[in-house]
Amino acid sequence: MTTPILAPIDQDLLQRLTNGPTVLQQMWLSGYLYALASQSEATQQPLQHAQAPPENSGQPLITVLYGSQTGNSKKAAQKAVASLQAQGWKTNLADLNDYPTRQLKTEKRILLVVSTQGEGEPPASAEEFYQWLMSNRAPRLEGLEYAVCALGDKSYLKFCQTGKDFDARLEALGARRLSARVDCDVDFETPVDAWIQQLLKDMPAPASGAAKSIAVQHFGAAKSNGHSQEKLNQYDRKSPFQAALLVKTPLNGRGSQKETWHLEFSLEGSGISYQPGDALGIYPQNPPALVKEVLYAAMLNGNKVISYNGREMPFRQILLKEVELSVLTKELLEKYATWTNNARIKAILADPAALKSFLYRRNVADLLREFPTALSEETLLQFLRKIPPRLYSIASSPEVYPDEVHLTVAAVRYLFNDRAHVGAASTFLADKVEIDDRVAVFVEQNEYFKLPENDQTDIIMVGPGTGVAPFRAFVQSRAERGANGKNWLFFGNPHFETDFLYQTEWLQHLKQGTLDRLDVAFSRDQKEKIYVQQRLLERSKLIYERLENGAHFYVCGDKNRMAADVQQAVRQVIEKESGKDAEYAEAYVKNLKKQRRYLEDVY
Repeated sequence: MTTPILAPIDQDLLQRLTNGPTVLQQMWLSGYLYALASQSEATQQPLQHAQAPPENSGQPLITVLYGSQTGNSKKAAQKAVASLQAQGWKTNLADLNDYPTRQLKTEKRILLVVSTQGEGEPPASAEEFYQWLMSNRAPRLEGLEYAVCALGDKSYLKFCQTGKDFDARLEALGARRLSARVDCDVDFETPVDAWIQQLLKDMPAPASGAAKSIAVQHFGAAKSNGHSQEKLNQYDRKSPFQAALLVKTPLNGRGSQKETWHLEFSLEGSGISYQPGDALGIYPQNPPALVKEVLYAAMLNGNKVISYNGREMPFRQILLKEVELSVLTKELLEKYATWTNNARIKAILADPAALKSFLYRRNVADLLREFPTALSEETLLQFLRKIPPRLYSIASSPEVYPDEVHLTVAAVRYLFNDRAHVGAASTFLADKVEIDDRVAVFVEQNEYFKLPENDQTDIIMVGPGTGVAPFRAFVQSRAERGANGKNWLFFGNPHFETDFLYQTEWLQHLKQGTLDRLDVAFSRDQKEKIYVQQRLLERSKLIYERLENGAHFYVCGDKNRMAADVQQAVRQVIEKESGKDAEYAEAYVKNLKKQRRYLEDVY
């Protein structure tokens, strides 16, 4: 492990550290002085280039293309391939990140499985293909037959938009639809299965003599990073594990405006395995206060026994544990508008800006209060979707904490229309779950947010707030393995004294050399606000040097503002240090993404 190089530190912050008597302050100063005394030159790594995908030799009957951000679309595509092969079809599986666009014109049948990121954006792996297909460079495709399976999240307005765009564009280019598009919510397995079965019915039988078991061909498909799971987890989204809470610790100091918790769950006896970069799915319960508000606003009977998914239970219990109440969706509003025939709701639905504004921060109780109507318990349930699990980036390394999994959770609380509102999962964990309580969990693999295969590769991590969680796991894992690649962390939060999450651990890593550099941005500790993207600009020369030498760049946290600001800062770094223009910088970042060296886990 190389010795650490501590990033230049703000002088006001240094003065506070040296004047204060606390142990944490002394640790910081000790780590800082240790680093200054022992810094060494960075070891240069050879520049890594993406290999060109191999040419396709021979025409498959069906090509299955996937565009995935976390790996779910890839899983669905692989399932489609297995089903097709079992029916005698010859298949070809390709990641859109590596698929040569020129080949599309020669295809006869394709299946396209693609996710949507946030409000209608294609996943990074499909971005280049998407832009090409939507441009006037795309060819006519009269000889092509196709089917689309779209993955998304109904809590976003532009649900499954990328899949919808691909479906419409292929039709506009003259291709013929083999089977109707299916749009899948976060629980995607069942609709994916239905899509595959319908597709097999809609397609003609494969030509006689077609191989019953053809090896799947990949165009440079993503690798597992050398630390793959040896066995499949028996617990999953449909069958979660009941994990006992071992530790629950507040991470913010007294007086902080934030409420962040460190939680440790036991996985003992589960056989569950995970890798740094994966997420833990949590099945929450709705806040009892929100359930009470919904019952009051709709004037319904919480004690009434209702049949729900084949089980008889009190209506109150269904609202508490089974259905989504804290998030409004466009689909829910559309159903409610149809039931009530309310002109104001229909007007909101017709105006994208008004719709976005209305859905923001409101919950089901707000809707029922603002647009009251007479309805039964059964009718209300028809409007509500099953409560989806919430995914949290795992904040621990299994090498360091076997049979455990750690989370970093910020409790979401806010006022809206003078009434308290909360995040369902975050406050469930913060307020309701205590030591030894059991919570339904499962691991969601995030195939495209992983450490480099080569332990010599440098990494740069940008994780303000709870976005630091996966990087705790990254650094733990690399330290345990004795990886020689340099680990550089950018962290930000409002205040140094109250919001420096995992401060002691980062100082220890600095002192030990398992963290090479640490740049911090405490936005409210001075008159002018400072954010992580400004720290990136201040370190532009070294960032560019490390990127040129093969470093991987990671971003975790807020998608709406932070992630975009960080990406813009990286473009500015490249433009400045390369001496070239903005167009070059844009292409540079796109190439980093294509090589999977610029990776995001944003929400």
